[in-house]
Amino acid sequence: MVAKNLPTVPSGDPGALAKAANGAIQRINRPEITDPARVNPIVLLYCPDGALSLDEKGIAISYKLCKGCGICAKESEGIAMVPEYTGPKGVF
Repeated sequence: MVAKNLPTVPSGDPGALAKAANGAIQRINRPEITDPARVNPIVLLYCPDGALSLDEKGIAISYKLCKGCGICAKESEGIAMVPEYTGPKGVF
């Protein structure tokens, strides 16, 4: 049996990307579930960081993993992007 000639692609340890926090990324906006009944479960497949999960209450967002790309808000009407920081603006 001859193996297919597949291209070599870089990869990390299995699960390494999902377990690490996005510490280097600073979000400007973050997703927030505004209407749980209108959240389409298909958004679980669209999240590139695995920040969305399904628990007993419905869809949950892990802000530790979320980079704020907004794909989930674009694909589901029950999720909206809100500003990450709403305090005073300017340099302290």
